[in-house]
Amino acid sequence: MKNELFTGIFTPIVTPFTEEGAIDYSSMDHNLERWGATGLAGLVVAGSNGEAPYLELEERVSLAHHVAKRCRHKTMLLGTGCESTASTIALNARAADAGADGVLVLPPHYYKATMSEEVLYQYFAEVAEASPIPVLLYNLPGNTGIHLSASLVQRLSTHEGIAGIKDTSGNIVHLAEMLSLIKAPFSVFAGNASYLLPALTLGAAGGTLALANILPEDCCRLRQLQQEGRLQEAADLQLTMLEINRLVTAQYGIPGLKYALGLLGYKGGAARRPLLPLPQQAMDTVRAALQDYGAL
Repeated sequence: MKNELFTGIFTPIVTPFTEEGAIDYSSMDHNLERWGATGLAGLVVAGSNGEAPYLELEERVSLAHHVAKRCRHKTMLLGTGCESTASTIALNARAADAGADGVLVLPPHYYKATMSEEVLYQYFAEVAEASPIPVLLYNLPGNTGIHLSASLVQRLSTHEGIAGIKDTSGNIVHLAEMLSLIKAPFSVFAGNASYLLPALTLGAAGGTLALANILPEDCCRLRQLQQEGRLQEAADLQLTMLEINRLVTAQYGIPGLKYALGLLGYKGGAARRPLLPLPQQAMDTVRAALQDYGAL
């Protein structure tokens, strides 16, 4: 089940909403046309930047169908992690039917005090055993409060149905430990553009990056520079990316990312409540950063 689909630069695409909170498929189509013309290897639907916690399960499936039909030449992952094993298994089956190439699965985290390594191992193993398409683990401790240790990931990496991990821990030492323990064809992805170059240099297969929503070609170029051994150019680009990446992830999050998309000719749409639009001062900060970067 493991294959070469899971390498390169992916982006967890935003879900544009109308002001009334409905999915804006017209705006999505506009964005898909632009992302589809870039060097991105793949798209993640209903990931963190797609506002997955605010999507109904039927909406996730509908989005997967929609994107699969319009971006057939890109690898597509669907975010499917649910709190129960049974629910995740059921959603994975529907993801496959919708045309997803793989699924990105968060650990269950509501009862985090009981999520021992053995519980997590059994969860992911059972999910992968039942999944008709490859499973990628999603380590997002800042949101879930659950950290997938390098030793746990090593155990899971030997499962035929588990193809990789998106690591958004922000801990380059942890990422290095995983890469030292895990053998190909298991793919380790950097989960944030702020450490893309160090991750690639250590052997990561690519990145799954919020920043690639707005700067897809630059994110792809950084990987190409690293592959070609042009490390000073890659380092210069990495350092230049840091500020705008910080603004549209850690500081202003999805509203900031959607506002930046609008400035660059995409259609970010509204965020779903309880997320609020950016205040004017934040808008000015994002606009200035994009101007300094040279994107505007």
